[in-house]
Order: sequence, then structure tokens, then C-alpha cells
Amino acid sequence: MSNEEKDTKITINEKEEEEYQRSCMRKISRIVVLLLIGLLATCYYIFVVELCIFTVQLLEAKVTFLVIFHLLFLLCVWCYLRTVMTPPAVPPEKFRPSEADKQLYLSDERPQVLQEILIRMAKDLHIKKAVRYCTTCHVIKPDRCHHCPVCNVCILKLDHHCGFLNNCVGFSNYKFFLLAVMYGVLLCIFTSAVSLYCSILFWTHQLPNSPSKVPIIVLFSLTTFFAIMLFRLFLDHFELALRNITDREDSDNTEEFNPYNLGFSKNLREVFGNEKKYWFLPIFSSLGDGVSFPMGEATMDIEKNAAIAAKPPSESNSQLLEVKTTQKS
Repeated sequence: MSNEEKDTKITINEKEEEEYQRSCMRKISRIVVLLLIGLLATCYYIFVVELCIFTVQLLEAKVTFLVIFHLLFLLCVWCYLRTVMTPPAVPPEKFRPSEADKQLYLSDERPQVLQEILIRMAKDLHIKKAVRYCTTCHVIKPDRCHHCPVCNVCILKLDHHCGFLNNCVGFSNYKFFLLAVMYGVLLCIFTSAVSLYCSILFWTHQLPNSPSKVPIIVLFSLTTFFAIMLFRLFLDHFELALRNITDREDSDNTEEFNPYNLGFSKNLREVFGNEKKYWFLPIFSSLGDGVSFPMGEATMDIEKNAAIAAKPPSESNSQLLEVKTTQKS
């Protein structure tokens, strides 16, 4: 067997190994999602049945607890499902070079020549930072776009891949992710407080011992633990949103200056949109198209984005083109 054949065989084995690892990670993530849904269902049963129906005696308290709990629970589940089920946004077709350009790029190994080829291919794509090419997806990466090794695809404004979601968090679902974590924190705090109140009544013998005592104490322990963990997660990501930087960029960033930082207010509008009535609902309202972003030295660009209605990325793209055409004319 020649050296070239050996190298080819090693490369094939490495690709097969990587694909096997990705498949295992996706299967594990699916199991984690199912376990999380099962945990939510268990907590729902304990709070509604064991606590509200069997333990709480005052009708007014039962109604109040159930209304607040169901409001937070439905919002949390709605946001979580939107985060899980929203496909990550990928680079548009215009960022995929022609077959001739792709072969030209892959046939050369000189860094300077490769960079010149990339710059030529990206001359009409309005990329503001360094031009990058993904040899796996065979696309020119827009600004803030990164390749996810688990999903094996380039994601627009990739924040991170989440095993608890079995999905990437990026431009298309980052708002849903933040809302899911926020409502999860509120739900856990409320449930923990109510279950603690009932546990104290059990411990002080103001409520008679019943089979519901142990499940309520377990509910208090679980929700307190998750309230602390989710609160820390929310603080971390809210702070990133305030700075208009993704978790990936924050980890990889070697520059002191963040070019996308537009100020707290405008940074939040980039994620949640301009129409405040949509801010706390899992309805897509983020500004822009996920491909180009206003830079700190040109903060007026966000005001142009403000003219774009809260629509999914595909619809936003066409509206952005209309705005640019109008400006040129």
C-alpha cells in the first residue's frame, strides 16, 4: 500500500470517527432533553396535585398559586420549545462560492494566495472583518458566523451548542433562549418559595403529616438547586447581551475593543427588537438578517435596522435589500 493510499485511509477513518462522535453526542442530547421534559412533568405533578390540591387548604391560596404557576410554566415551556425546535440560521446561498472558485481555493496551499482568492470571492458580500472560508460547509463565513462541530454546519451569530436543547443557540433563537432561562428562573423561585412555605408548615406541625410531605420537600430541593443554576446562567448571558457579544466571541476574543458594542439600550434592541410588546414573548423580533451587523463606529446603522419589522430571518433579508436599494437610489 502506497503512502498516499495510507494517508487517504487515515483521513477516511478520522472522518468516520468524528461522525460517530457527533452521532453519539446528538443521541445523548436527545436523552437529556427527554429527561428534562420528564423532570418538568414530575415537578408539575407535585406542585399542582400534591401541593395545591392535597395540601393547601384555602381556596384563595390554591387559585392564586395555580394561576401564577401555570402562567410561568406555560411561558417557560413555550420559550424552551421554541429554542429547541427553531432551526439554526445558516449562511445564505450567496455566501456559497461557485464550483470553479471552490476548486481554485482548494487547489492552492499558499496563505497569501488563498487570502487573495477569498477577498475576490467576497468582494460583493459586505464582510467587515477578516474573510473566512469553511472547508467543511464550503461557504464563506459572514461576520460572527462559526462552524458548530456537533451540528457540523456553520451557524449565523453562533453563541454555543447546548446539550440541554440538542440544538445550537444563535441568531435565530438567541432571544428564545434568554427568555426560556429567565422564565425558568422565575418559575423555580416561585415554586421553591411556595414549597418552602408548605415544608415549614409541615415541620411546625401546622399541617398534619401526609404522603405529600416528602414530594413537596423534594420539590423544594430541586427547584432551589435549579433556581441557583439558572440564575447564574441568566446573569452570564444577559451580561453578554448587554455587551452585544456571543459566548463564542467572548471565549475566543483576543481584542480589547468589541466592535459590535453599541451601548446597553441598542445592544438589547439587537436581540429583542424595537417593539416592546414582543420583548417577553417567544416571537422572533431580533434586528437585522444575521449576516451583517452595525459596528460601534457606525451606531447609526441600528436606526436603519429599526425600520425592519419583527420578522423571521428569511423575511428580514428581503426587507433589508429593499432598504439598501432605496438608499442607493
